[in-house]
Amino acid sequence: MKVLWLTHTASGASKALNIDDPGRGWIGSLEAHVKKIGDVDLAIAFFNNQPEFKFELDAVTYYPVPFRYNSLGGKIVQRLFTSLYDSNVDALKKVIDDFHPDVIHLFGTESGIGEVVKFTNIPVVVHLQGLVNPYLYSWLPKGVSQRDIWKNSSLRAKLLRRGTYFEYKLFQKRAVREEEIIRHAKYYFGRTEWDRNFIKLFHPDCIYTHCEEVLRPVFYRSVWTPPKNEVFKMVTIINPQIYKGIEIILETAAILKRKTRLPFEWSVIGLEPDNEIVQLIEGITGDRFADNHVSFKGSKAGEALLQEVSTANLFVHPSHIDNSPNSICEAMLLGMPVIAGYVGGIPSLISDGANGILYNSNDPYDLAGKILYLHKQPDLLEKLGSEAREIGVNRHDIETIVSTVYATYESMIENEATVSSNFIKQI
Repeated sequence: MKVLWLTHTASGASKALNIDDPGRGWIGSLEAHVKKIGDVDLAIAFFNNQPEFKFELDAVTYYPVPFRYNSLGGKIVQRLFTSLYDSNVDALKKVIDDFHPDVIHLFGTESGIGEVVKFTNIPVVVHLQGLVNPYLYSWLPKGVSQRDIWKNSSLRAKLLRRGTYFEYKLFQKRAVREEEIIRHAKYYFGRTEWDRNFIKLFHPDCIYTHCEEVLRPVFYRSVWTPPKNEVFKMVTIINPQIYKGIEIILETAAILKRKTRLPFEWSVIGLEPDNEIVQLIEGITGDRFADNHVSFKGSKAGEALLQEVSTANLFVHPSHIDNSPNSICEAMLLGMPVIAGYVGGIPSLISDGANGILYNSNDPYDLAGKILYLHKQPDLLEKLGSEAREIGVNRHDIETIVSTVYATYESMIENEATVSSNFIKQI
């Protein structure tokens, strides 16, 4: 069985290509197990401007696909017209012609790597991740406009036509592209009631299979124990998108500092203090993260990430919209207590009061109040963590996930063969 993955990451080849990609470890984790299946010949195509057409590494064939706008002139045109840069259908067609896959497995609808599904008859299964259209709807924080974003953007961001203001324009175009990809794909992997309802809304006749994620190995090997910190430590893992709720961190921390006597520290992993989104939010709010006990730790992976997360008392996920954030899943697998906004697919992960806590998104007062309550209830924190661990171990069972993926591949091939056979009989 020849299987071609289309991804937005180099996955298992990241280290060989000197790519620092700590946020995509779950795709590499799944790859590590799928490539061991005896009759699977795995190839992975991803956007990267490497000169080789393909190379092999650890029994996997990798196809670096160059971006459409590669030349200096092309990059200037892309910036001037805010064009989607993550696209190259012609190069992807060459990959398919070279590898001749039986099945194509597309990871996510956000990237142009999926545009090729419109031009092939090979069965494609889309592994749902974030969903651009609802993310676009929840893009801006409450009370913030694109004008505010422009006003507080740096001169460099304006001149180079990059940053949050222009990312919104790109997201609008990605939303249109996402709908086109969805219309042409028949099979889907999803994990939440929210993503299932979304796909059925756009594609009622699709075949949807529930399939969880294989998480990063370090989170399977470790178990959180309540730390004895002098101050209440919170941790958040976040990407530099404005809909991820970074302003909620600042607003909540400010409320806790000014309205309570709670001694706390809040660590944010995934951002540096000089990141554009950090400076943007400080400009809009007129407040500073550092003045409210919030520190930025940058990108972390492996043991360094585990150390930072596991020494916290509480994992906080402030995003205004999300499907099935792996940061929450990894915290739960560790057995950490988690608090997150009641948005998107998160209620499929957390049962409020049973294995985590949900708060009203866009409400820093609700979040601050629940953090204060949890600080006063150490037994509840431990109970929530224990229940989260039990859920996480069952939900992210590797053998079950890999079996589901492989069975779906087999089913797709069989279904398409049946359709072709019936078509020939009709002729």
